[in-house]
Amino acid sequence: MKKSSNPDHQKPRHFPFEDPPFRLSMGLLKIPETEWFEIFDLQERALQMAEKRKLLANNQEDVFISDPSALAASTEVLNLMLKHLPSIRPELYSQEKDTIKLEPHAMFDGDEWSTNLKTNKIHPLDLAARLVQEDLVIMFPPEGKKSGWWLGAGSVAFPSRWSLKKKFGQTMDIIHAPVPFYKEQLQAPTNGFFDQMPVNEIFARRNWSLHDNPSLRQDGTERMSEEPPNRITSVNAGENLWLRVERQTLRKLKETGAILFTIRIHLRQLKHVVKYEGAANRIAKALSALPPEMQTYKQTDTFADTVQDYLNQF
Repeated sequence: MKKSSNPDHQKPRHFPFEDPPFRLSMGLLKIPETEWFEIFDLQERALQMAEKRKLLANNQEDVFISDPSALAASTEVLNLMLKHLPSIRPELYSQEKDTIKLEPHAMFDGDEWSTNLKTNKIHPLDLAARLVQEDLVIMFPPEGKKSGWWLGAGSVAFPSRWSLKKKFGQTMDIIHAPVPFYKEQLQAPTNGFFDQMPVNEIFARRNWSLHDNPSLRQDGTERMSEEPPNRITSVNAGENLWLRVERQTLRKLKETGAILFTIRIHLRQLKHVVKYEGAANRIAKALSALPPEMQTYKQTDTFADTVQDYLNQF
């Protein structure tokens, strides 16, 4: 396949498909701070930033929520990002004493925000999330009646079949209760890692699924298609399915001890994904290895067989 001369397109395509047998794992890798946020493919950046802006303008109460106790951690997140973004991508971010400017580029008209938290009347986490494509979630250590790490603040424009409102205030164990095998295989390791995680080191992980809906925001309220549910066939799967990958990072904050999650969505139509050498075979093997419970959870059970027929053509 011909490589693009644009450096923004010469980045990992995020194909996190593991060979059989299936195993549920945290899949964490330590990464350098330069890879904290993924800022490449400026056309995709413009589209996602515009969609986030629209959602915050029209549905902010569904996108952003914060516990009053989260203010200090949210301020710490914003300050880290204000220092990091202009240093890593100075052509896209510039900071003055009391402002942060997102420079315009093709399809993106730019933005400018006051960073004076005493006068700008915007929550620091809300502001931080408006600077990047990533969604931001802050988890807090056990306290009071909270028996585990709990979700205390978030700006989530692009959820993957979950609702920030419904998960807000819940512990990690409750949030992940619907995930098959989580309690038996991941609950204890995850809680232990959160407790012992070193401050200011950054770890990354990735999730994937196949969706029959290309919407960036999928919180369970999106309109269902009027087409029949069995419309996916071995002929049209490439057109009607999208590979959706969540690239997450975790960073424990030095001042407050909270943990910041960033969640970046990569969405690619399946017909484009299979053009990459070996991708179709890797998806097919990973899909066939999923236990029935995970197929149902990922909502791939209704089209798994037809998608395999499609992938086997490559």
